[in-house]
Amino acid sequence: MRVQPLFYTMQEVADLLCMAKQTLYNKTCENKKFGSIHSVPPYLKQGGKTLFPIKDFHTWYQNQPLISSETEYERVTNDEYS
Repeated sequence: MRVQPLFYTMQEVADLLCMAKQTLYNKTCENKKFGSIHSVPPYLKQGGKTLFPIKDFHTWYQNQPLISSETEYERVTNDEYS
């Protein structure tokens, strides 16, 4: 019987978010130093490792706002010439 993991590692979360591990590390450090300036998934430190609870990661991910690539200028310009 295989035990289901409860946590993602820093590398696994970086891969899921399509970013470098160092970028994720920098964001967590900056948040700790300056307050919550970056949106990062919930994590905890255990034995010198940064661990991300899998359930909390997916909840956080589902609640992230979608950012449209179309700017207001592009929308107005496209509407005027349609």
